[in-house]
Amino acid sequence: MVAGMIGTEIQRAAMAATVPMPLNGFMRPEVPAHLLTWLVGEKNTHLCGQVVFVDGGADALIRGDSTW
Repeated sequence: MVAGMIGTEIQRAAMAATVPMPLNGFMRPEVPAHLLTWLVGEKNTHLCGQVVFVDGGADALIRGDSTW
């Protein structure tokens, strides 16, 4: 999905400078895959109708303390 945006080192550096990622930078596809596996699995018995950000902390950093 973003291969064209981060295919070269220059593009990766531009993305890293634009989008804050305080928790370990770029992630491999396996990282959100673990969450998705849990979300659709039998062990997820109570989570429903939530927005789950898997963005390395970017949303929390940009949004700050105010959610409104």
